[in-house]
Amino acid sequence: MREDLRELVGSYLERLAEGVVSPGEAADWALRVMEQESAEAVDSKIWRALDQLAGADLLESPGKYLHGREDFACWWAEFEGDFRC
Repeated sequence: MREDLRELVGSYLERLAEGVVSPGEAADWALRVMEQESAEAVDSKIWRALDQLAGADLLESPGKYLHGREDFACWWAEFEGDFRC
């Protein structure tokens, strides 16, 4: 299950960065996973990425997202081990 979860998280980060899934869809999925899992039972790297995904649809102001595709690309790169962002 944990390896599957890692793959799913990576897939959501990738698709969010590419604009294939919406911030709302990614956030809803991550929140559902976080409700079923616990931070203690999941690798900290996966949990951090889930937390980021859960906040993908946060608004800075009405109609304006706090995070954008550049942020999402950095989240994905960081998850994959690239810390240049």
